[in-house]
Amino acid sequence: MKKKIIVALILAAVCLTAVLGAAACSNTELVGFDIELANAVGEDLGVSVEFAQINWNTKENELESKNVDLLWNGMTITPEREAMWEISEPYMLNEQVAIIRKADESKFDTRDKMLSSDKWAAESGSAGAELIGDLGATLIGVNAQISVLTELNSGSADIGVMDSVMANYYINESGSTYSSSLMISPVKIATEEEYYGIAARGGEVALMDKINTSLAKLWADGTISDIAEKYGLSDVVLPIEYTSQWDSITDKSSWDYIAARGKIIIGYTLFAPIAYEVEAA
Repeated sequence: MKKKIIVALILAAVCLTAVLGAAACSNTELVGFDIELANAVGEDLGVSVEFAQINWNTKENELESKNVDLLWNGMTITPEREAMWEISEPYMLNEQVAIIRKADESKFDTRDKMLSSDKWAAESGSAGAELIGDLGATLIGVNAQISVLTELNSGSADIGVMDSVMANYYINESGSTYSSSLMISPVKIATEEEYYGIAARGGEVALMDKINTSLAKLWADGTISDIAEKYGLSDVVLPIEYTSQWDSITDKSSWDYIAARGKIIIGYTLFAPIAYEVEAA
């Protein structure tokens, strides 16, 4: 009896761990464009891939403290991130869009009318939150992009700002929870397009060279296009051309460490169609 109790307690503890979490204990499977692409890169490089769900608002700490090896989750490339980290070749086009309730379409049909509201929602630490700050609007920070939509539906926010990739998935998908009540505003709030990239710690040139070389190979052989088509992203995925700099890289320790461990750990958040959970088959 004591042995059975101990085993049960161990299993319960395992189910509470962040690494195994939902996938191990609630019969769910992690899927999405970035998930499949990362697995394809891992297979190409001969290493396994482990996904660690993180708080996107503390992604810098997760990467710099070496809890994860890469940030790979629809991350917007910015000059600040390029100065701080090694960033991959861009692989997807994105922009920040405004989400409003359909009932408020005439109420917020210009940028000035939108800025009259002090209830703007975006994921804390995201490009959307940064844009809201640039606009001089008042931010309601939430812990995930999907929460922007629930804030709008509940009336806690008037305008939500999020990635067009995710907005199109949830709002324009027929029959979704949000398609009947919310809409992507035709009012442009962002002046520039964005590009998704992958981040490694600054100085880890060898690791990023391996990632970029693999991405270019998977673009050339059609793997990336196939994954993009599966998730309805063919119109925003970008061609990747890259020539390896391996022979000129003097410090290869960042890749040697990954190769010796046989595993690469990727930090992500739930962000459909990039990374999300479905019922396991």
